[in-house]
Amino acid sequence: MTNQSQSLKIRLALVEDGINNIGFRKFSAYVKSIHPDTKIAYIPTGNMQGLIRTLIEKGAGELSKNDIHKIAQFLAEGEIIGLSSMTQYSTTVNEIITSIRRLNPSAYIVWGGIHPIIYPEDAIKYADAVCTGEGEFAFKTFLELFKNKKDYTNTPSFWFRKDNRVIKNTNLPLMQQNEIDELPPLLYEDGELIYHNGKGFKTINTNDFLQFSGLAYSTVWSIGCPLKCTYCGNSKFIEYDKGYRRLRHSSPRTIVDEIKRAKFKQPHISTIVFHDDSFLALPYAVLEQFCKLWKAEVRIPFAVLGIIPNYVREDKIALLLDAGMNRVRMGIQSGSERILEFYKRPTKLRRIKEATKVINKYKKYMITPGYDIILENPIETSEDTRATLDLLYEMPRPFNANVFALRIIPNTELAKDFEKKGLNIPLIDQNYHSGFHRTLGNALVFAIVVWKMPRWLFKKLRNKVYPVQCEQPHYPILFKCFHTAYLVSRAFDYLRFLDFSLLPGKVGYFLWKFRIINFWQRFFLKHYQLNNKKTIN
Repeated sequence: MTNQSQSLKIRLALVEDGINNIGFRKFSAYVKSIHPDTKIAYIPTGNMQGLIRTLIEKGAGELSKNDIHKIAQFLAEGEIIGLSSMTQYSTTVNEIITSIRRLNPSAYIVWGGIHPIIYPEDAIKYADAVCTGEGEFAFKTFLELFKNKKDYTNTPSFWFRKDNRVIKNTNLPLMQQNEIDELPPLLYEDGELIYHNGKGFKTINTNDFLQFSGLAYSTVWSIGCPLKCTYCGNSKFIEYDKGYRRLRHSSPRTIVDEIKRAKFKQPHISTIVFHDDSFLALPYAVLEQFCKLWKAEVRIPFAVLGIIPNYVREDKIALLLDAGMNRVRMGIQSGSERILEFYKRPTKLRRIKEATKVINKYKKYMITPGYDIILENPIETSEDTRATLDLLYEMPRPFNANVFALRIIPNTELAKDFEKKGLNIPLIDQNYHSGFHRTLGNALVFAIVVWKMPRWLFKKLRNKVYPVQCEQPHYPILFKCFHTAYLVSRAFDYLRFLDFSLLPGKVGYFLWKFRIINFWQRFFLKHYQLNNKKTIN
């Protein structure tokens, strides 16, 4: 290898709302392992930072033109510049790329992450190359060819823009467990940089993680999803490779070692949050091995945020609770069979109800479970909207509703379907970003969570509910009252467990520092543990 290739500078940056993207962490750690002259940076774009910002619903703020210039100055130092983002940050990435081009026209820009996978036709308009699949091994091939000035445009899992044409290559086969296990440890306070608005780049430190994650460490163990919902970006992954519907994962040993390393780096970590798409779809034997290692070597609470009703089993729930699981989150999305079919989500209402009953059986041992609901679908009828309210009203209590406005991810099956129907997608996106309409229906969603009103009153109110596209009165005060009551109720439930996985900032850190959380878990939470097992921080 030549001295020139050895001195090649690589700059990688994640442009996203936060610093916890596990895919980028895996990729950047791998690139640095094969090319040490790699600098890694995180560019938050608006994440809630700290207790006060969270309470007043004020984010970190949009990046200014001056911020974009400073970011581009840093990245333009590299000969190869890798950017990663989700679709909602693609405009910001476009602005960064434009600024880099002015500063360093010869820089080679590669765009990876969710957006290029979902919508490569858009990303390749701006970047020299986009990664359309799992990037680690593909990037290694590309890098070796690039360093040695060989033709790299046939590299699998990449599209290239060259001589006014786009070269589209097929993707590499999906990584298997042995390959995932061989990836290097994730970087965690290992010299990465973070951009602070108006101030520039600084070495990432514990305070940055506290500001974005509180006492939680977020990760993903399994890759893939057995479903193919039309609104989800996973549908594009499955379109490229049907094998994505089969869960792949590292060994229990690998994921436990990852957690232990993060805990060593930051001893204050008191909650682990798994963001897998379908955690309970993992085989029982794998979960059993994981739980055995967890109880022996980790012994801190963990949350599972990706649960599909189809895979909820009582034996798996009990197994995980015994190991220290203290919170679950399950996708319901709608109480209308018609809407579920429209989403191509193969979950019947009967199965949703069965799953909530299983989870409710163990309510004593966990923070109130959260169920995801999608509101403000422009094709919903009054009966669809009322069906969702009916489902929530009948579900066993207590529960929380994680409520989302429908977001149209470009180039997905749902986006194409809505385009055919002539719907105003930019307006739907605007609704997503601007918050919920203060309608009676949306107010009732939060009301049902905190108060099971008398049936006669519920029936009277549900009959006055209409879908979002209909002209109807708004109830801003009523909505604010029920939404506030919902937030207060949810906060008290987390305080019962002294869990700060949803609260960024230093409040939890000081409680940990003075050993209040440790004391609470040792002496007050033991009766919340299945089989009376203690969870020790």
